[in-house]
Amino acid sequence: MIVDDDENMLSLMHNLVARTSDADIECFLSPYEALAAFEATPELFELVITDLEMPGLDGIELGRQLHALSPKTKILLVTGSGILTTTEAIQRGFCGLLPKPFSLTALENALEFARVIEPRTTKAGEPIFAPPAVFTTA
Repeated sequence: MIVDDDENMLSLMHNLVARTSDADIECFLSPYEALAAFEATPELFELVITDLEMPGLDGIELGRQLHALSPKTKILLVTGSGILTTTEAIQRGFCGLLPKPFSLTALENALEFARVIEPRTTKAGEPIFAPPAVFTTA
């Protein structure tokens, strides 16, 4: 599930996630619609990627409500602002903080760290990245 009130960003994130995984991806412009879909079938969602700043129901509150329904669901917080630190995001139950703008590599690192896609490896089978809590745009 991807939640962002910006249609262009939502489309971009969908396209990037689709490049890394063949999982079904549901996208929502409204956090309220996302919450309703999650409430109906929480077992369908292994990962939620949500924007932080959305009108009415921000990503922090959405994450809190989603975790109340399904504590094991991994939720990645995406933000273009610096109002929340990675430490604060993790303390609130998020699996990471991905700052906007981000690259495909940063998104892949976040998805690998959340263990929703298989880690990329070298020819020797070693993981390519070390799992940071913050996924930089580099």
